[in-house]
Amino acid sequence: MSLLAQLISTEAPRLPALALSIWWLHLGWAVVLAWLAAGLGRWTGLPRAVQLVFAAVLALWTCLPGPYAPSHWLGLAFQAPSISLVLLCALDLYQRYWRSAVSLAEGQSARGFLVLAGVLLGWVLLLDTFAVFPVALYAWGFSPAVPVVVVVAVLLPWALRHKEPATPCAHGVIALAMLVFAALRLPSGNAWDALLDPWLWLALHVLGGRMLMHRQRCRAGGRFSL
Repeated sequence: MSLLAQLISTEAPRLPALALSIWWLHLGWAVVLAWLAAGLGRWTGLPRAVQLVFAAVLALWTCLPGPYAPSHWLGLAFQAPSISLVLLCALDLYQRYWRSAVSLAEGQSARGFLVLAGVLLGWVLLLDTFAVFPVALYAWGFSPAVPVVVVVAVLLPWALRHKEPATPCAHGVIALAMLVFAALRLPSGNAWDALLDPWLWLALHVLGGRMLMHRQRCRAGGRFSL
């Protein structure tokens, strides 16, 4: 078999080790739930220390084995979270509680492109589950070439924009997610599962809607301002 055929082949996918999958199930949901707990604490106005304690307790509880941990039931209902979601939650916690003075925000155009790409990818994969397309697009996620294509597609447009001083935060998260997937094959051996999950996909819809409304308000304000 040629090298090109091996890169695009989906016949013999590499799957993660069982112990590693179990480890990721607990750790991944622990990070996501810790982020949700911290966000709930900020929304209710709790002190910063209480927010951290609340998040840490929920994360430790999620890491417990057995049916008494939230990760057990979340795994049965939704399986493991994507690598991208876990990295984004961990990065947001780090920015808010340990490095809040440093801005890692991207330009609006770059962020909007990634949000739109994530929303469209989710819809394509959803339609693929109903066999709408003539080929099985989800199966392509088992190909070794997909992580390379995703990294190039994400980093190449940013690399060509030399004049933008913003740090490639989300670009780096996606690239790192693909590197972790290539090394460990988490969470399922399929690159699409490492890149996107239903919760992240729904969050991208909300973020995209907020960005669109913000842009419309800015245009309206500029049009009617004196």
